[in-house]
Amino acid sequence: MVRVTLYEQLGGEAGIATVVEDFYARLVADDLLAPWFEGADDDRIRFHLRAYLAVALGGPEGYTGRSMRQAHAGLKITGTAFATALDRLADSLRAAGAEEASVTRVVAIVGSLKPVVVQVPLG
Repeated sequence: MVRVTLYEQLGGEAGIATVVEDFYARLVADDLLAPWFEGADDDRIRFHLRAYLAVALGGPEGYTGRSMRQAHAGLKITGTAFATALDRLADSLRAAGAEEASVTRVVAIVGSLKPVVVQVPLG
């Protein structure tokens, strides 16, 4: 049996790029999340999102950035903001035509980052 990764199910590099473009647009348009992205290097963030998702979803190794803990240190990301970002990711995956089972799996994988990304659990 041939095992297909989530990365492949979502269309590989091109599919991940499509999801990330939509996801980032949703992040910066969301009133709750937008303040975290003010003044940010949008291209750099999208690059790192694509690289992280590729690796996390079974694609080629290509992420050489800081750890997730380091990248989010000092940002005071709240539990509510993290949950909202996961909702926006799910919206982007659905908009790209991902099956609901894949959406659930991707959100669970990214959601597993909560302990290293969230610094204000109750906010």
